[in-house]
Amino acid sequence: MERSRPVIGQSWFWSVKLAVATGIAYFLAGRLGLIVAVEPGLAIFWPASGISVGALIALGSRARLPVAAAVLVASTACGLSIGRSAWLSIAFGLLNTLQTLVTAWLIERWFGRTFKLEDVRRVLWFFTATAVGSAIAAAGAVVAISLFKRTVSPLHVWGLWFAASTLGVVTAAPLLIGLGDAIRERLPSHELMEGCAGLIILTALTVFLISLPDGPWATALPEAVVFPFLLWIAIRCRPVFAAGAALVVGLTVIGSTALNVGNFDGDKPLADRILAAQTFVFIESILVVLLAAVFAERRRSEQRLQLALDGATLGTFSADLATGELACDLRAAQSHGHSVLPTTIKESRRFVYPEDLSRIDGAAAEAQRSGGNWKAEYRVVPPPGHPHAGETRWIAVEGLVVRDAHGALMQLFGVTRDITLNKRGEQAIYERNAQLAIAGRAALVGSYAYDVNKGMMQVSEGYAAIHGLPEGTIETTYDEWRVRVYPEDLARTEACRERAFANASKEDTAEYRIVLPSGEVRWIERRGSISYDEKGRPKRVVGVNIDVTERKRAEERQRQLVAELDHRVKNALATVSSVVSQTAIEKETVASFVAALGGRIRSMATTQELLSAGQWQGISLVELVRCELSPYATPNNTHIDGPNIELRAEIGQAMAMVLHELATNAAKYGALSSENGHVSIRWYHRLNGRARPALVLEWQETDGPSIVAPRRPSYGTSTIRDLIPYEFGGMVDYALTREGVRCRVELPADWLSTSEELVSEDSNRKTNLRRTVRYQPS
Repeated sequence: MERSRPVIGQSWFWSVKLAVATGIAYFLAGRLGLIVAVEPGLAIFWPASGISVGALIALGSRARLPVAAAVLVASTACGLSIGRSAWLSIAFGLLNTLQTLVTAWLIERWFGRTFKLEDVRRVLWFFTATAVGSAIAAAGAVVAISLFKRTVSPLHVWGLWFAASTLGVVTAAPLLIGLGDAIRERLPSHELMEGCAGLIILTALTVFLISLPDGPWATALPEAVVFPFLLWIAIRCRPVFAAGAALVVGLTVIGSTALNVGNFDGDKPLADRILAAQTFVFIESILVVLLAAVFAERRRSEQRLQLALDGATLGTFSADLATGELACDLRAAQSHGHSVLPTTIKESRRFVYPEDLSRIDGAAAEAQRSGGNWKAEYRVVPPPGHPHAGETRWIAVEGLVVRDAHGALMQLFGVTRDITLNKRGEQAIYERNAQLAIAGRAALVGSYAYDVNKGMMQVSEGYAAIHGLPEGTIETTYDEWRVRVYPEDLARTEACRERAFANASKEDTAEYRIVLPSGEVRWIERRGSISYDEKGRPKRVVGVNIDVTERKRAEERQRQLVAELDHRVKNALATVSSVVSQTAIEKETVASFVAALGGRIRSMATTQELLSAGQWQGISLVELVRCELSPYATPNNTHIDGPNIELRAEIGQAMAMVLHELATNAAKYGALSSENGHVSIRWYHRLNGRARPALVLEWQETDGPSIVAPRRPSYGTSTIRDLIPYEFGGMVDYALTREGVRCRVELPADWLSTSEELVSEDSNRKTNLRRTVRYQPS
């Protein structure tokens, strides 16, 4: 009990310090917002809400009470300091406290106690929570003000509060959230220096731009100068610096507009300039934070990829087959004996064994002809100065040949791996087996001496243990051995020995299975030495039996894994190649190509993760639909309805591609592109006279914008219409109706997992046996 008191005291003292610090910061930020107010008491920018929301999200639920108390007191003090009535000031204080708690509670409910602005999904939900909290507080402000000033327009009051509060959270809260992450992670010094330098330069630029005299440059120069630095900070630095940059620009624009500082559109009415400034700051803050999250995700993906390459000790390369140019990483170059990165295919082959060049070229030519993967193993001898100078190293290479739309060879992408240790291991195994055949060393666990004429076998204790014979057995017969041999292996095993006898061979080798008395099947490797009499007839066989069951099982597992890996890699690379080619044909600009390709690749990656999580046994249809709709769906614009269904792994990627194209088109042109649009996705079983019913999935868009049918079908439309029918024998009905896009996909029952729930369409409508799944934000 004595030791617990300092902890309690420390917690209490921490809460008091936090409340005081938050209250002071909130009061100062509130006064700043009132300074730039266009009318007494009507702020157009309320950064205090960003202070409270950001602090509560960064510190977590333990700070809820101190922050709430600080917001209530500081907000009330701000109101009293400008002559606002006490009751109205208290009411505004309660509303500001409510907004802070609601926003932080929504974030914690969706993402837990630790929240980071380092992925797009979290950033979007942060903006959503901000809007919800501000809307609720603004509604409360309408009620409070209407009790004192009945002539004020409720919509006007709600709009002013919502705009000022939302703008304050969007600009100020990300900085505090990012600072919390930076303090916990302890950013490296070079990242701190680069981020701080960017903020200093950006601040200096904003001061310079405000001080510019009036002139034609006043409209275009600020954006042209500031935007590159914002982009640089968002791309190069952590989100905390991007949030700081957004705050600097936001304060500059709001302050210069409200205080009439500088010469930015000074001839326009004040109301128009304020609305333009609020819109600019809001959009600029959202874009900067989103960009920072996008590039933070990319950096994490690159780090994970590099960790995977490092863990597998893989080097990467790409070669232009038309020009002979080569690009590779340092690991690939060093494994081939190069201290400087080679730039051509010819240069990269300098240290390859001359005898192995023909094998490499033959494998590459076969891959080009068949359009498949290029695989080869070859040796290199690094030159002097290399860590492995003069040592023969083995390299394994695997690549994919890429062709253009006309079928001409374009590029070769692939990976290399130093397999020297593997080769040495294979050589060691070979030498060991050779020695076992002659001298019966390390792996010898049971020996025997077989008298051919008498049919008797003298055996060791190890031999008896291997064959499951009673302990102490030292003798058995050939007939008893025949009984123990696996029936399917007996004829082959005896034929091996008879051939050896017929050829007067000195060695007797065979691999076969035996069945122990317990019923267990074991693999035996037999190696023996045969002796003959004066007439050349076999007389005696002396040898060893080695239990190689585990090796056989490992070899079988390895064969299965390699075959499965080859199949999956080939399919994945072929799909990626097709998507790249078709997207390149479809898109006219680099930006649209990158955006479309990135979305499709992310969709494929997400599907691969779902398949991997299910150990490639199947994929949940509802999870597939959720993943494809997650970038665009909200609880109000999407309705998902259907039974729990598992698709076979073979069709999972194809169904994901179809759903991705439907969702992307809906977000760009269809129902998900408008505020009132709605997408309904439902699926059910349809009886078709077979033992198992087929799956029907219906996609229906309503209340979206009018859709004009394109002159020619895009790659996405072709994927929706053709992929399922051509590859899996299903049916697709895709139509652009007046209400919106309608798509009906029918999938044969053969592509459904046998463990999924079988419910017919009629029973779906008439009974409650179905388990309905609806969209819930995750």
